[in-house]
Formats: sequence, C-alpha cells, structure tokens
Amino acid sequence: MSFLKLILDSALVWIYTETIWFVLISTLFYLSLPWIFWGTLAILVALWFVKNVPVNEKTVHQVLGVDPFNVEDGNGHGGEYCMRVVAHRGGGYDYPENSLSAFRNSKEKGCTAVEFDLTFTKDHIPIIFHDETVERLTGRPGVVKEMTWEELKQLDITFNHPLKEKFNGGERIALFSDTIEQCLNHDLRVFIDIKETSLDIVSVILETYKKHPELYRKAVVTSFYPFIVYMIRRKDSNIVGSLSYRPRVFSTVSYSGLNDSGPARYSNPIQHSTARILDALHDWALTRFTYYVIGISVILLHKDIISPKTIGEWRRRGIRVIAWSVNLPSEKLHFSKTLKIAYLTDTLLAERIT
Repeated sequence: MSFLKLILDSALVWIYTETIWFVLISTLFYLSLPWIFWGTLAILVALWFVKNVPVNEKTVHQVLGVDPFNVEDGNGHGGEYCMRVVAHRGGGYDYPENSLSAFRNSKEKGCTAVEFDLTFTKDHIPIIFHDETVERLTGRPGVVKEMTWEELKQLDITFNHPLKEKFNGGERIALFSDTIEQCLNHDLRVFIDIKETSLDIVSVILETYKKHPELYRKAVVTSFYPFIVYMIRRKDSNIVGSLSYRPRVFSTVSYSGLNDSGPARYSNPIQHSTARILDALHDWALTRFTYYVIGISVILLHKDIISPKTIGEWRRRGIRVIAWSVNLPSEKLHFSKTLKIAYLTDTLLAERIT
C-alpha cells in the first residue's frame, strides 16, 4: 500500500509539473490564456450557482452559543450560552439510547444539548433509531426498513442495556415528532442526525421546522450523506447545517484511529471497491468543495482524527468542530481544556456542565 501511494504521489508531481510547463508555454510563448484558466473560471461560476448560502453568524451563535475557543478557562462566558457537551443519542450508556427517558435524563443532569438519529420505518414513519437492524438493542432479529411502526413500537430497547433492571417496564422506540416536542419543552438544543438516504426525509425536516419555528434557533441538521444536508439547506437556507465525518464511512461499519480501518460494510468485492472509491472522492472533496457547496456551519468529526491543525483549518473556513464520541474523563479534559471544542458523549456521569 505504501508503494502504491508512492506511485500515485509521483504521478501527481508529474501532472503538476506538466501543467505548470503548459501554462508557461501558453502564456509566454503563445501570449494566450491557457485552458486551465477557462476551466477554472467555469468551475467557479458553476460552484457559485449551486452553492448554498451559509447561515449567518448570529443564528449560529443562537444555536451553539459562544465558541468555547473564545472562552477563557475559569472565567466563565459572561452569562452567555456556551455549548460544551452534547448527549450522544441522549447519553446511551446511562439510559436507553435515543429514548425519551434518555433525553429527560440529559435535561435533569444539566446538559443543554442532545443528539439523536432519524430514520424511516417500512411504512415511512419517522422514528429515532440508529442501527439498520434492531438486534443490538432489542435482542430480536429484524431490519428497521423492513418493519412497520406497529411492529417496531412493540419492541423493548432496554433488552440489552447494562442497566436494564433500572428501567421498570422497559422503553420503546421514540417517534420523531414526540422527540422534537419533548426536547423543545425541555429547552434542549438538538442535533438531528439523519441516517435515512431517501430524499423523502427532506420534506419531513422542512415540515417539522415549519411546525416548530423555534428549531431555527435550537437545532442543527447533520448527516454522513452530504446530498441530504445539501437538499435540506437548498430548500431552506435558514437551517443550520452540519456534516458528520469519519474516514471510510462508506466502506466500513466502524472506525478506530489506532487500526485505521474497521469491518467491511460489504462482502461483495465489487461493492466494497466501489465504496472505497466513493470514500476517496468524499475525502478529497470534503475540504475543497463539499463544505462550501452545502454551506455548513458545523462539522462533527470522529475524535481520533482531530488535532489542533484540523481545528485550525476548519476555523479558517468559519466552521466549528465538535468531536464524537468522547467518553473517557481524560479525553473530555483534552477536548474541552486543551483543544477547546465541544464534544458528544455517551455518558453524563461525573460530567461537570457549566
């Protein structure tokens, strides 16, 4: 793999050299503008027409509060809101993940923001659920997209929770509508992480914002799928948009910075190769075009790829970085005190939220 990378880098150097030579010859010898000028201009014009306008800084400030980077340690933040901690799936280690009880617990623990996952049932009911299958949470087999709401609402999502005995009567999968109403009633900021790939989800988001206009000041829409966020913001540019990102998101089911990979998402070699190509294109375009075209204000990055350099690069683009998922006390100190960014966490135990 390292030798292959060396070959590709050598080819890239040759392409750059040839391009520079061609530009010099065209400009100095033929006294004409080279094709690279006109091609660049055409791309810039196209990007200008398709890009979404980012939400203004005042609105971003309303949703996320003061940037932790600008808050002096130990000096507070002048009474202004500052988002430091987000309960990932409502804090799934403490309460059943993505459940109404988890969101209530977040409020009771003093956490001001929660993240949850939005997807569709077979009969197109918007529900809050992370996995493609129900087995991990319920102990029963089943694919979410192949099950109706009538089937799914019978399942107990505390079945495999380590604190199961704490939840008398179990807990059910939450509807998107109920989740939004409860979070707003509890004055919680929300990160709506869209797991659905169907564009039908766009109208669901738009209708929800229309029904609850306060979401413009309290919600962020995010997804691993750039086109979903793009289409939502294309329809309504006042919605604060975000992208969730980790390496190899299309080809692997998980990621660890130490292993630099994870289990393959597809067993079929053709599908896997296609997904790897998609990963490479996504990685290349993310920092060059994707963020600009979508008009995002936030990016949720896997904790293992965050460094001071990464944060600085995104800050120069006017985009805040939030880390996920940060659970160890030592990691929380690192991200909050050293890197000075907010983070998503699965547990609020021993969390000092100010």
